[in-house]
Amino acid sequence: MIVGALRVVFALLLTLPLMAWGQDFGFQPPRDPDDPAAVEAMRDLAQRIVPVYKEADTGVFLVNVTALQIVSGAHVAAYDSSRALRRLYRDKPFDGRAVVDAIYAHARTVEAKERSGFAQAYAHAFHELVAPLDNAQAEAVVKLLEAPLAAYREPVRQAFERARAKGSLSQAEAIALVRSWLDYESRRSFAVLLPELVAADNRSRYAAAQDLRIPVPGGAVIHARVVRPGRAKDSRLPTLLRFTLDPSEDDAQRSAFKGYAGVTAYARGRTPDGQGAVWPFEHDGQDAAAVIDWIARQPWSDGRVAMLGDGYSGYAAWAAARGKPAALKAIATIAPMAPGIDFPMAGQIYRNAMVRWAQEHASGAPPRAESQAAADARWQALDALWYRGDFPYSQIDGALIDDFSPLIHTWLTHPSHDLYWQQLLPSAQQFAQIDIPVLTIAGYYGAEAGALWFHRELQRLRPQADATLLFGPWDAESIRRGTAPSLRGYTLDAVARVDLPELRLQWLDHVFKGAKKPALLQDRVNLQLMGANRWRHGPSLEASDRAALRLYLDTRRHDGPHRLLPSPAEEGGHAQLTVDLADRRDADIPWPDALRLKPLPARNSLSFVSDPLPKDTEIEGSLRGAFDITPSRQDVDLNVSLYERTAGGDDLLLFEPYDFRASYAGHRSHRRLLRAGERQLLSFTAERMTARRLAAGSRLVLVLGINKRTDRQINFGSGKDVNSESIADAQGPLRVRWHEGSYVEIGRGP
Repeated sequence: MIVGALRVVFALLLTLPLMAWGQDFGFQPPRDPDDPAAVEAMRDLAQRIVPVYKEADTGVFLVNVTALQIVSGAHVAAYDSSRALRRLYRDKPFDGRAVVDAIYAHARTVEAKERSGFAQAYAHAFHELVAPLDNAQAEAVVKLLEAPLAAYREPVRQAFERARAKGSLSQAEAIALVRSWLDYESRRSFAVLLPELVAADNRSRYAAAQDLRIPVPGGAVIHARVVRPGRAKDSRLPTLLRFTLDPSEDDAQRSAFKGYAGVTAYARGRTPDGQGAVWPFEHDGQDAAAVIDWIARQPWSDGRVAMLGDGYSGYAAWAAARGKPAALKAIATIAPMAPGIDFPMAGQIYRNAMVRWAQEHASGAPPRAESQAAADARWQALDALWYRGDFPYSQIDGALIDDFSPLIHTWLTHPSHDLYWQQLLPSAQQFAQIDIPVLTIAGYYGAEAGALWFHRELQRLRPQADATLLFGPWDAESIRRGTAPSLRGYTLDAVARVDLPELRLQWLDHVFKGAKKPALLQDRVNLQLMGANRWRHGPSLEASDRAALRLYLDTRRHDGPHRLLPSPAEEGGHAQLTVDLADRRDADIPWPDALRLKPLPARNSLSFVSDPLPKDTEIEGSLRGAFDITPSRQDVDLNVSLYERTAGGDDLLLFEPYDFRASYAGHRSHRRLLRAGERQLLSFTAERMTARRLAAGSRLVLVLGINKRTDRQINFGSGKDVNSESIADAQGPLRVRWHEGSYVEIGRGP
């Protein structure tokens, strides 16, 4: 019983002298977490805390005292404490950390008692404590156990540095350090043992994973992995299929523990270990459809398949849906790629990232042994090297990877959204025939253009479609790794912290198993209203009946920032931006990545600032506008950003900056050059989405820029194919004048 277990713990503590709750603990930290002296130093700290530790909340007390006892070496007492904690939480939401600590404490106890090696003792403890868990609980525990060791080392290192500066720790700081140390030190001991232990546990839970070769039209084969729940070996189940390039996306087992048959299939040419060159996009639709047909014929299939995917695998789901495979009953995508829309160009401007993506995901070359940060730094240095050189963009592959890439050159020969790209996406007729439930999830900060295009086209061409859209303050990385309390300096509203992959599975349970539809997906369009800590639900992306918030550019001469006005300025004038595209002295100046800035950078741009808002104002939707401009050249790549400037002077980015090529604005399939030196109207709609409550007293800040960055194609405005242009085509600074009557607008909430 819980009471009996607690008596053991409290009796032990009551035999020790009590000291003041607020006591500080002297602590001379080791050099770093890997210093051999660290184990003894941490044991000594824990032994000094145990006698004086108090906490009114029994659950918190048991969590912390377990960690203190393990680090102090009292493993038997620690296992008793962890057992009491697990009994206390038996009827509450599962806490995997209690099991993680219990495994380690039990292993150390068995090791000492039976004089066995740690590996044998840990295997015994792992099996004893993990085997009784259900699949979801076991996955939660394994996820904690398998977290990268580096993620636990850094908090210890930082705590050591803080203690070094102070010379002592408060009790709260000391307990936090002990907790962090236990997380790090224990994983150093058991990390190497996990693969075999987890594999053995999975074999007991799931039908044996099958690595298969599925024939598809054209004589090719698709490598696939199938995982089914062990308790349903003889049952027919719906299947969740992911068609991908990336082995790290293999979530067939997660699908299996949710009660589905899980299948991960790899694009033509790719093997489950990530090897093999791939020509992306071109065969995925028909190959995925062939895999779906194969699944439907298997004895374990109930004939129903859903496709899920993120990024590239999200595209594959749409590519399959356009062919209407009979067994495909739903698709659920997060930030799907849309070739020719948001990749390898966006706004018809090529990104250098396409070269990195092709190298890492399509070439089949083995990955470099380097960290993510090191890889990012290496590619940024290559971008700067290209930027300084006088290379036309047609040579971007040679500049970045010192090699000729047929794939990159194929993409570069199609700068318009021409037939090459169109045939990779659903046609108007195919969109009109998609009659299955569709879920699309995306973020305001760089994971939205493809999702918006797919959703809008489906709604336009099949208004009655069962299509659900979810948008929130996320970027592609936070969607993939999980939403955190903050994103690039912006603190998310509590309601925005959503486990998106889990939400997707809940929606699939609704589709396939009749479960209740998640409340977050209650309408066709579901937007997180930033700053209000709530969600807005509606039938479409169109703004409400209330008039849009329209603001005009004040183009009169000003010493400071220009203004945004509720009506056109009567005095006329123009605001001019001049950028020397041949000047590359800024190659090593990084572009800010933060969402919250102070002050706002003014590089190659003009700012327009509104008057303070008289009351709280809700905005939602995509920014659009019409610019009355006079360009000095026949083309220009523009950048549009919108910020909320708070009363405190911080600037919060409302959506990912939108770059677009003026000659393609409103008609990405055909290039229409500008008339150099003449006034003309340029209308645009940003392929971005936002929803925010702007606080009374805040201002809106519009930033208009000319693209000149190390990481993307530069348009010199000569009128030639931009891929063939070089610095010689600059022919002096590029100028754009905005005239009176230019405006932007965005939907206003109810």
